[in-house]
Amino acid sequence: MVSDTDEVSQSSHHDVVIIGAGFIGVATAQWLQMHGHKVTLVDEDPFKEGAYYGNACTIATYANIPVGTPAVIKQILSLLFNPQSPLSVRWSYFPALLPWLYHFALSSMPHKVENIARELGILLSEVNSAFEPIFKESNASELIDRNGSMYLYSSEQSFTNARADIELRRRSGIPVQELSHADISDLEPNLNPIYHRGLLFNDGYHIRNPLQLLKNMGDSVKAKGGQILRGKVLAINRVGSNEFSIATDNGNLRGNKVVVAAGAWSKKLASQIGDKVPLDTEQGYHVMYNGAQDLLARPVGWADVGFYMTPMDTALRAAGTVELGGLNNPSNPKRVKLIADTVKKLLPQLNDYDSQWTGFRPSMPDSMPVIGPSAIDKDVFYAFGHGHIGMTLSGVTGKIIADLISQRTPIVDIHPFRVDRF
Repeated sequence: MVSDTDEVSQSSHHDVVIIGAGFIGVATAQWLQMHGHKVTLVDEDPFKEGAYYGNACTIATYANIPVGTPAVIKQILSLLFNPQSPLSVRWSYFPALLPWLYHFALSSMPHKVENIARELGILLSEVNSAFEPIFKESNASELIDRNGSMYLYSSEQSFTNARADIELRRRSGIPVQELSHADISDLEPNLNPIYHRGLLFNDGYHIRNPLQLLKNMGDSVKAKGGQILRGKVLAINRVGSNEFSIATDNGNLRGNKVVVAAGAWSKKLASQIGDKVPLDTEQGYHVMYNGAQDLLARPVGWADVGFYMTPMDTALRAAGTVELGGLNNPSNPKRVKLIADTVKKLLPQLNDYDSQWTGFRPSMPDSMPVIGPSAIDKDVFYAFGHGHIGMTLSGVTGKIIADLISQRTPIVDIHPFRVDRF
């Protein structure tokens, strides 16, 4: 099993070293193995409760709308100061966040948003084909539910406000089905009918146990001779024309190529190489209701609060909201309460939640991941910054990185996702 991770060996040499064993890192390892490479993953605590564990479980092939849009910028102050808002800032962190906010504001201009939505739409269109071999190798079929995903809007005004995003999705080739109040009631009869209208994304689907899927993917890597090592990476040092030494708190390892897929912790490693990137952190939350999974047939998002309720294998998960507060931010009970209170409005038959979680998403100000080679060192590759859609984009990201390392033309133009685009 993947939990039996190995110690880092001082003398070991590896073809490709991947830093980070979340969905992005492990999917990259699987694709590299398909291309014949010898891979090693190194992670401080593989397969524990990181963002890959705590997400909303959706494969959101429709999620091409960036966090920053003209509508968000117009409301930014009311969003930041409203305790019921889906977006909040830890004010002690605000000065450190200013460079990110500057790029966020620039990326929220109408022409930029149109471009971002188009490029993310292209990437999302490759999600299913890139996952196909990964799912096959990882016994994923019993973990997947293909019932689509739903968004709910509380009022005529909130649905009208969503119109620009709906049309932007359609221009990007993403099908959207608009739902009446009666349609929603037919599809999800257990919901309290406090909604006004909704959307159904029929092409979306969800994973009933993301951590189990990730472990299955890790087992596939190990079965094909890959290694998964335990260690916190401290430094990446080039020691030869074709070799790196990766220093960890558990010893050093050597490799010909390095992939940085360390999620919210990637910024420091990129800066060691010489690449400055405005990566910051969104803190996400979830609460779990054991045994309540049969109340919903699919993930249901509530647009006003920015969260999803998702039926899993043994529980219902309510996950979401955005808190900007850096990597040392403690759990905020107000965020947890906001999610739990909203669940209670939508599913009043539920009792209190059974458990809660918080974790860190790697957030780029333009909502676009960094995928591709370092601008400084041709043998270092980046795969981070996927925000809310890391699991969704893991397969296609892994395929792109594997193509680049194998000197093949990637399936999409990676220029928009380059590390030095800012």
